[in-house]
Amino acid sequence: MSASVDDTLICRLVGELWAVFAPWRGPWGGGGAAAAYLARRSFRSGAGLRWRHQGRDRDERDENVEALGRLERRGLLTRRVEKTKVIATRLLDTGIERACSLAGAPCWSDGRDVCQRLAAFGDARATMMHLGTRWTAEWALAGTPPFWAACGSDEAGRANRHRLSVLEEAAIPALVRGWLQSGADLHGRVWYSLTAAGRAALTEAPAEEPPAIDADADCALAWREGAHAMQVRLAAAPRSEREIGLLPLPAHGGPMVGDEFGPGRDVPTAGGRNYAATPHLATGANVGGNMAATGAAESRPGRKPTSTRRTDS
Repeated sequence: MSASVDDTLICRLVGELWAVFAPWRGPWGGGGAAAAYLARRSFRSGAGLRWRHQGRDRDERDENVEALGRLERRGLLTRRVEKTKVIATRLLDTGIERACSLAGAPCWSDGRDVCQRLAAFGDARATMMHLGTRWTAEWALAGTPPFWAACGSDEAGRANRHRLSVLEEAAIPALVRGWLQSGADLHGRVWYSLTAAGRAALTEAPAEEPPAIDADADCALAWREGAHAMQVRLAAAPRSEREIGLLPLPAHGGPMVGDEFGPGRDVPTAGGRNYAATPHLATGANVGGNMAATGAAESRPGRKPTSTRRTDS
């Protein structure tokens, strides 16, 4: 039985949101970083994400607009309408929870787990202070060597990149809720920092889990299509002269590259590729985990719908 129009649409919209909050790893030369920054700011302000008239033809686009109204009446999102035209959508927690369950993707409980791991992490070699904020390296949280983040094509390299991808997928819900913030250096290596909201969330008892929903293949595909479409839009965004966007963390030595290479030395590359050439994105990576996906079918914004998932509100 295929998923309803309402369910596939909410999954596509949440896939777009997840792509917006995925850690930005470059390229730093275009307008993508500023576009991601503006989209995140719009979501945080309550304005929501800009609505795109999604659909292959007019009938499908009209059907999706009608589905938006039904989703709003169900309390899964809100719309901003100007002169009968939908301008933006604001996803609510209830809608995000439902979409994550339908697509088999990580949600609040997974993000909270990442926050707990970050709060308990105590290895000073993989942390640094930058502008008064404590940052922890992704490779330390994932348990991978730092030089495997975006190079190496053997079995060990693929396994380590998979661990980094799983960590990023689990961290995105916390990034959406403002429990975490992410930063990357110019080589695309990501660091995470726990926010005041994240520390407060850890002092509270986890919310009761909503009823479980079986994951649906159509919803998972809609999620991937939404994430991929958003990544394409962000990458194609023109540079804004008014916004500087996200700023990378300083690319110094030490814990950034690990003791094996020493301060100020680059990490080895494989096949002539380096971090800047092969950014790792959990929401837009192929199965190998080190290349941007060429299509929605190759991207992996969430886990494959192989089992029932539970989420926290």
